[in-house]
Amino acid sequence: MSLFEWGEQTSCSDCGAEIWPDVDQAFSCSARTYLCFACAERRGAVYDARGDRWLVAPRITGLPQERRPQA
Repeated sequence: MSLFEWGEQTSCSDCGAEIWPDVDQAFSCSARTYLCFACAERRGAVYDARGDRWLVAPRITGLPQERRPQA
């Protein structure tokens, strides 16, 4: 289950803007890394509103890497 399915607030990994899953479109880069709609588009993403899906993924180079706890 992704963070957006839980309905919790998160922030854009690029600009830091708040993202609320219940109202905001966002691109999920990983389990805990998201881009707001504006940053995703700026990074080349293409969203199909009619189909409610991303057609082209954004470039994610330069985003902070997701940190995982050491085992």
